[in-house]
Amino acid sequence: MKKLWRCNVCNDIHYGVKAPTVCPTCGAKMAFTLIDYPESMKVIIDDGERLDEVDKLLEVWNKFAEGKPFKVNPDEVFVRTLAKGELENQKNHGLKYCPCRITTGDRVEDLALICPCNFFIQPVYKESGECWCGLFVKRD
Repeated sequence: MKKLWRCNVCNDIHYGVKAPTVCPTCGAKMAFTLIDYPESMKVIIDDGERLDEVDKLLEVWNKFAEGKPFKVNPDEVFVRTLAKGELENQKNHGLKYCPCRITTGDRVEDLALICPCNFFIQPVYKESGECWCGLFVKRD
């Protein structure tokens, strides 16, 4: 079961089955301690950049695709429509679920539907060269 961990050097929060050996933020070794959800929210609640605007989301997606075998779909109108749908899902469900996927109501199962999902292992990406909704496409 995944748990929350906090680096005691830089306060980086990690969510995983076990704590990282080395903190990816500050490089401290063996510095993570188990914490609970309320503590994690107090550490990060207002420190993160808000990604609640279409342009900010597009910037994140483009940065995510840098140096990878896929890119953001060049159809900007289509991509902006997907971004609006994702932001609507965040407003309605609390997370940025892919707008082309239907949530089940099972929190753990639905985590796989948060965009960007793990699309590059899916048959649809291997066969068609794009993720479920067409946001990411294989580079030429």
